[in-house]
Amino acid sequence: MILAGEELFLRNQHLADIQHQLFQGEDPGMGLVRLDPTSLGGGAMATVLDEARTASMFNPKKLVIVDPADPLLKKADAADDDGKLTNREILENYVESPADSATLVLVFNSWLKTTRLHKALDKVGAVRWCESIKDFQVPAWITKRAKDAYAKTIDQPAAQLLAELIGPDLQRLDNELAKLSLFQPDNPAITTAAVSALVGFQHEQQIWDMINALAAKDAPTALKKVDELWALDPKIEYTATGAVFSWVHQVLKARELVDRRLPDAVIGKELKLWPPERAQKVITLAREWGLDGAAKWADAMLKMDLANKSSLGDPRRNLEKLIVQLCSD
Repeated sequence: MILAGEELFLRNQHLADIQHQLFQGEDPGMGLVRLDPTSLGGGAMATVLDEARTASMFNPKKLVIVDPADPLLKKADAADDDGKLTNREILENYVESPADSATLVLVFNSWLKTTRLHKALDKVGAVRWCESIKDFQVPAWITKRAKDAYAKTIDQPAAQLLAELIGPDLQRLDNELAKLSLFQPDNPAITTAAVSALVGFQHEQQIWDMINALAAKDAPTALKKVDELWALDPKIEYTATGAVFSWVHQVLKARELVDRRLPDAVIGKELKLWPPERAQKVITLAREWGLDGAAKWADAMLKMDLANKSSLGDPRRNLEKLIVQLCSD
């Protein structure tokens, strides 16, 4: 079987389904083997297929997972030791006559639909796609996941709000749905009120308003947002500070990718920045900072962190000092 795509949540779901179907919920023990071709050297393909063909000593069924499998076909045009077959051709031959006692699952980040290998596997339903969903698909995914995994309905405004708050990060969305499904257990529906209460829309919005003001060097607005955050939740100090740390880290990473001349869309996807307008602000700021600016902000954040972990004041005052310092430079 082939798992194709970079969406880790879908990969894990498919792997769990395959394992459950094969072992019927029982512990696979030595019947489960995981291989990483990057650690197997030049004979990786032979090692993988030998493992698939070798019956498990203590289990009549065997599951061999190769992750990542891309290196197996990275040099698909290079012949093996006997000079006759490429790795792709060796795998095509195995597909024609696979081992009876094993299920071989190859996990690919990139997979071509135009190859003979794909057509042979897809014909028998052995290719499962694990691609990230688009922004417009998120509400529908939320609705289906709530029903399938948690036996809950979710109204359209609630699904839309959750999509706006989290974006297309399926693992985070599933975590929030798991939490929401336990709220009001007697209610078969997840409501907009529940999403607003549990997903922390007010906190998140205020935090991002503060960060936007900080990025614009608007100290009065940023300090006002600090007041509003602490009024909402006096215990938010580490959440607010952590959010600023996360934001600075995103800008620093974006700066690295900008230096590599990657397109903005690629940078946003690589760093999982959401929503799009926030992603653009991070990338724009990364360009404006330059290396000196990035080093200055990183140093200021480090000093604030050290102060928070010592006797040099409380987190709120340290955050306010940081805001004044950075907005005045």
